Amino acid sequence: MTSKTVWLAALVSVVILLLGVRAFVDPVAASASFGLPMHTAAETAFVRVYGARNAMLGAVALIFALRGMIRPLVLLFMLATLLPLLDAVVIVSRVGLGHELARHAVIMVVLVALSISLWRVRDAHA
Repeated sequence: MTSKTVWLAALVSVVILLLGVRAFVDPVAASASFGLPMHTAAETAFVRVYGARNAMLGAVALIFALRGMIRPLVLLFMLATLLPLLDAVVIVSRVGLGHELARHAVIMVVLVALSISLWRVRDAHA
């Protein structure tokens, strides 16, 4: 990991991984922070799916960053920028427009900015 951007990608990867782990450890709280609060463990099956997705994406991205695999890291982050948008669609379909969408908007902005920065790093190493 030679650039600050790749270090930042590794940090974001760890955050994504931890979000996934949190969904397994405390799915009720994770559902609330997602924007669709649940109150019992029986209601939170989707949260565990969300957690599995995040944990896997975070782990794969972290491996790519630590191994200096810039091209696959760029591709992964670029594709991941769609996930907050899709998550927001789910929230809007269930509870409508509201402050719950702010978290997903911030995540999308971070992923877009990081993807652009990683693309530039990739071009500099090409």
